[in-house]
Amino acid sequence: MPDVTVPVPDDRVAEFYGFFSAWLAGEDAPASPAASVAVAPWGQSDDDLGKAQVVWSKLSERATAMFELLLDEPGNKVSGEEIADRLGIPNGKYGVAGVLAWPGRHANAVGRPLPVQYDDGPVGGSASYWIAPATAAIFNSARSAINGGEGNA
Repeated sequence: MPDVTVPVPDDRVAEFYGFFSAWLAGEDAPASPAASVAVAPWGQSDDDLGKAQVVWSKLSERATAMFELLLDEPGNKVSGEEIADRLGIPNGKYGVAGVLAWPGRHANAVGRPLPVQYDDGPVGGSASYWIAPATAAIFNSARSAINGGEGNA
């Protein structure tokens, strides 16, 4: 199988991973974020805990570690480089963006946005990632329910 390298603008790496993961799965590529159907924010519905449990149960090991890092400090912005260093994610900040591709799809499948927020950061630098306190409360409850009471609630 040949390796293919394509340049991707820094601010579109996460979107690229979403397209690429859909292609690998044999699915139609998702629409661009601008064309995406609007989804309700977390914390606006009584069924959000159940939806968060669905998303949490589908997280990969790396995504779980990233979510846990951000859930343990709700609202605290952490750079992509720091997340990659702390969790041993290959490819640094680009790998961090890639880790979020499937969680974004899982959240979208239950009608919610990716619970991890981000901003682009300085030119040439890394994006910062965080989970808002209200969303973190929902996901901490989901984590606790799925992990049998372990983790923050």
